[in-house]
Amino acid sequence: MARTKKAATAAAAPAKTAEAKAAAPAKKAAPRKTCKTSVCVEMNGLSVAVADIQNAVKKAVKDQGLDASELKIYVNAQEQAAYYTVDGEGGETCKVDLKTL
Repeated sequence: MARTKKAATAAAAPAKTAEAKAAAPAKKAAPRKTCKTSVCVEMNGLSVAVADIQNAVKKAVKDQGLDASELKIYVNAQEQAAYYTVDGEGGETCKVDLKTL
């Protein structure tokens, strides 16, 4: 019977430790500094920020009177243009000239 008591006591010890940890006040983590990032595309002497491309496409979609739930943007380095689709629909008219940004 002595072995049974030891096993029961050993099994109860981890449970007590977990309870003690849960009752202890939680330490507050130091606030993390945010890292500002930006992405710039350089091609054939042209440098354009990705955020500027996104904003230009959103403006073009709005100017066309379209209501988009999904925009996909494709940057064509050779043509220095960004083509886009609105909810899967696009074409030659769905284009932003990156030289104008």
